[in-house]
Formats: sequence, structure tokens, C-alpha cells
Amino acid sequence: MNPFEIVATQTPGVINFSNYQEVKNALSEYVSSNYANVDYSLEGIDAAERDSKELKTHRDAIAKVKKEINAAYSAPYVEIEKKLDELIAILDVPLKKAKSYVDEAAKDEKRNAVYEYARKAAIPLGDKAEKVINSSAFFNPKWLNKTTSIKTVQDEIDSIVQSAMNDLSAIQMTGGESVGVLTARYYETLSMEGMEEFLSNMQSDESSELLYEVAGEKNAVGYKILKITATEDQMAFLLSQISLMGIDVEEIEDGMPKPMDELTIPDFDSFVAFDIETTGTNGAVNGDEEAKITEIGAVKVVNGEVVDRFDELSNPERKMVPRIARLTHITDEMLADKPPIDDVIKLFREFVGDSVLVGHNIKSSDLRYILKAADKAGVRFDNAFLDTYVLAKHYKEGKEWEKLNLGYLAKYYGFEHKEIHRAWSDADVNAQVYFELQKLYQNQ
Repeated sequence: MNPFEIVATQTPGVINFSNYQEVKNALSEYVSSNYANVDYSLEGIDAAERDSKELKTHRDAIAKVKKEINAAYSAPYVEIEKKLDELIAILDVPLKKAKSYVDEAAKDEKRNAVYEYARKAAIPLGDKAEKVINSSAFFNPKWLNKTTSIKTVQDEIDSIVQSAMNDLSAIQMTGGESVGVLTARYYETLSMEGMEEFLSNMQSDESSELLYEVAGEKNAVGYKILKITATEDQMAFLLSQISLMGIDVEEIEDGMPKPMDELTIPDFDSFVAFDIETTGTNGAVNGDEEAKITEIGAVKVVNGEVVDRFDELSNPERKMVPRIARLTHITDEMLADKPPIDDVIKLFREFVGDSVLVGHNIKSSDLRYILKAADKAGVRFDNAFLDTYVLAKHYKEGKEWEKLNLGYLAKYYGFEHKEIHRAWSDADVNAQVYFELQKLYQNQ
């Protein structure tokens, strides 16, 4: 006889409830005769308690018989089930070990197939291919699941490779002195998310000068003088991208239209300092619509003292560009219930009145957005303006400033910049920077 053959005897239980119908009829008659027409609101609590006790006695007697029969007929199965489970447990240990090996071998085979395909798909990346494939962010463990088809895996690999080609190319073209650091960062994450914040943190670190040494001689600092002819929209987009890259730009000549009078001498103590934030744009060449204003922040200064503040968010009726949302911490959800820019620009026009407008780099960027929104809303700005960025350039060499952006100047003078890249905070700091530049002008 096979030693593993189970031999067991079974005697199916036969329950004969011979007087079932008699008991059922008797109970039905008993209930109908004694309780069908009882009204306890008339009989009272004593009658209800007495009947409850009598009925429970009969019910408990029947339930007891049910429990006894169930135990008598289930006990043999429970005992044999326990023994059979013990036999199954003996086999489970080696079974799990063998099955685990088979599963891991299948995963290894699939993993090898994935990397084989990945190396072929990544050929267009050239010498960057292995670094992308070996990135800790490249391999998705879900690819090894039995339910994940090889076609799905291949499609995802193709997408990663294409994104890497685009992203690495963009870093190479726009990374400037930080190409080496940005590329190394990209290999860690295979994502452009957080790249601006990462670069900003690196540049603000006191040891950031080491970045230039890491970059090597091939990325030595130099300059070119270019003449760029473009529309106002194109020029604004170009300058905004250059600003995000942290590249220092010195304006030699300005041939763009000038609808407002520009002041260059800081000899006034009353003005409105303002700043805006926008959605950002990926550019028309990439099929994206133009950037729209999301926030206008301003402070009104009279005789050197801040007397009023303006801060309004507006619904741009388009999505935020992700990198700008991360930079400004302004989200689509924050803007969803805000008024349109037509309403906000009218409020801002009223706030400004006939004050001189002061802002940092507004000549090349902010004023264009303000004037465009104003024209659409049917209001007009003909105020004079002063750009503190343009003014600061006159003192850069003498003060040995490394940069001219608002954040750098605020840090240089020790001003609290509560929330960088928020219009209300930038406007407040800008007013303080203006008065420092005014002192330089007066003491020259």
C-alpha cells in the first residue's frame, strides 16, 4: 500500500427528527392561542415579564438540542481536519523553498530580458546609456510581476529613455557652469522635478564655489555679446528662462518698445514697489500657451514709510507649469476660486494711482505682463518706473557683488526675505533694497 495514501472511515450522520411536524404544529398553536392578541399596554409590565420568561425557556430548550447535535456531528471532522493540517504542514516547508527558487529564477530571467532590451533601447544615449540604466531610479520592481506584460515593460523603458534624452540635452544646453552637478543629480533621480530648488540650494551654500572646480576647465566662465531680435512675448520668455537658470545678464542696449517713462535716478521717497508671479510656460514652440499672472504683490511707500499693502492671487485660467508651482508654492488648487486677472489688475491700478512704480527686473519682464493684462481689462498704466536691477548694475563692480538678483541683494543687506518667489514678499524686500541703492547714489 502507498505509505502516503490516506485511509479513513466515514460514517455519514443520519439525523431523524421524527416528530418535527408535530412540534412545529404544537408551537404554532401555543403561540397563536396565548400570545397572538396580547396587548402589553393593557396587560402591564408584569404580564410581559412573565411571558418573556416562559417563551425564553422553550426557546433555550430547542437551542440546546441544536448545539448538542451540531457538536456530536462536527467533532469527528474537527479532529481529522487537525491531523490532515499537520500532514500538509510537513510538506509546506520544502514546497515553499522549491517554489521560491522557481519564482526567483523566473524573475532573474525576466530581469535579464528587461536589461537586454533596455541596453538596446538606450543606444541613442551614447555614453550616457549605462548611467541611466544603472540609476537606482531606473528599474521598477513591478516589472518583475507575473501580471506585468513584457510589452508594458518595454513601453515604459522607451518612455524613460526618451525623457532622459530630452532632459540631458536641456541640462547640457542650459546648465551653464552647473552642468556637471545637475547631470549627476539627474542620474540619481531620472527626473527634472526639484532641479531648480536643488540648484538654488547648491548655489546658496557657502561651499558652492567648489562647483566651479568640479565643472572643470571646459566650463570656464566667459561671455558673449548677442543682439537678439524678438517680439515682446518671445523676449519675456527668453529672459524668464535665463533668470531661472541663474545666468547673469547685463543689458547693453534696449531696443524694445517703451510705453512708460523710465527713471534712472533714485531721488524720490514715495512710490509703489511691486512684483508679480506667473504660471510660467513651456513655450509656444512646445505647444504651450503664454504665461499668465497668478499673483500681484505691492507695498505703497510714502516719504520712506510703508503705508499700505496689496496682495491678490488671480485665476489664470490655465495650469501652472510644475517647476514654477514648486518654485512659488502657488498651486492650481489655490487659484481655482480666485478672481480673473481682469478684476485684479483693475484693483491694482486703483492701488497704484499716480505713484512711481519700482520693481526688480520689471523692465524686461513684469511690466510687460502688467501692461498686457491692463490692456485686456481696458485700463491704462502711464506711470513712470524705476528698475532696481538696472540701478544696481551701476554699483556691482564697486561693491563686488557676485550677483544682482533680489535674493542675493536682500541677503547682502541682511533683509528678511520671508518667502522668496512670492510677489508680496519680493515687493516688500524690493522697497528696502531701493533705499539702500538710493544711499549709494547719494554718497557717490
